[in-house]
Amino acid sequence: MTTANLPVTPELAITAALLAGFFGSTHCIGMCGAIVVLFEGPETAAARRQVWLRRIAYNVGRGCFYALLGGIAGLGGLVLTKSVGLSSSLLVLRLLAAIFVIAIGLNLIFDWRLTRFLENAGSGLWKKMSVYAKHVLPASTITKALAAGFLWGALPCGLVYSAVAIAATSGNVAAGTAIMFAFWLGTLPVLLAIGASAQRLQHWKSQRTLRRVAGIIVVLVGLAALTPFGTSSNDHQQHATNSLSTNL
Repeated sequence: MTTANLPVTPELAITAALLAGFFGSTHCIGMCGAIVVLFEGPETAAARRQVWLRRIAYNVGRGCFYALLGGIAGLGGLVLTKSVGLSSSLLVLRLLAAIFVIAIGLNLIFDWRLTRFLENAGSGLWKKMSVYAKHVLPASTITKALAAGFLWGALPCGLVYSAVAIAATSGNVAAGTAIMFAFWLGTLPVLLAIGASAQRLQHWKSQRTLRRVAGIIVVLVGLAALTPFGTSSNDHQQHATNSLSTNL
């Protein structure tokens, strides 16, 4: 089997998720920035070490939620692949993954919101999880900050749920988890820096050239996943059967 005969490879999807997370994380400043600063409370100057521990715990909790979402999404793609039909569903998943990757790239380039419908879909999950926020706020301890990060991972962010959609198209639990882990790694630098260097973050947020370059790269990754698109059904069937046997 050659790479051209496979659905979107985990490497391509992980690369797209990492780039989208890193260059799209300026969006996270608006979504999570105020929350992270709020978690730190009034102790920032007096207890810098504890502030950083809580900040790290918050982001670890967020990463755990993303990884969980990715694994569930990958499992959903696997179930779909088994139930709908191997060869046909693999082609559909490949096409959908490429479309989502390209949409994320276009969002970065033009500040569009092509995946806003995914954000709306995620709002239901956030409503269910946000009721527990009162138990972790203020996030004055490492444990509370960890739990808060897990809860706030469900914020209805189009960028996050676009990455989840790509994870679903992997049709693989491990790959779906890895895709969301890569996305989390991409967002980590900016969210760790929030509160530590607000002026630099504002400067970073204004660098639209970087976002556009990243968007072009992400779009190219999506286009690469579509080329070549014509494949043999028999090859897909054989590869899918082997993959499912391994995953199960």
